[in-house]
Amino acid sequence: MAQEARLKLRMQKELKLLLVDPPHGASFPTLSSQSDITDLSFIHAQIEGPEETVYSKGIFKIKIQIPERYPLQPPIVTFATPIYHPNIDNGGRICLDILNLPPK
Repeated sequence: MAQEARLKLRMQKELKLLLVDPPHGASFPTLSSQSDITDLSFIHAQIEGPEETVYSKGIFKIKIQIPERYPLQPPIVTFATPIYHPNIDNGGRICLDILNLPPK
């Protein structure tokens, strides 16, 4: 039970940080300070394409799935907006070998 309470406090802290100081070019249209922490298994976000690239001025929608074992398991991020990039597959998943979890 103490573990669950700690995880809930961590999620509240991280949610507040996302809303107060979001990463450059990122927005979270479905999040608010009143968001239900217990129902944050999916977060919808939008990121702006980096300046001076072919993606500049683009708005890309992404889905972030928070696993039950977070923070021991990383969030799963997929692009909802179709994008052509060598590290993004047809399903919108990021495919970098360095992001793979160690074998189970």
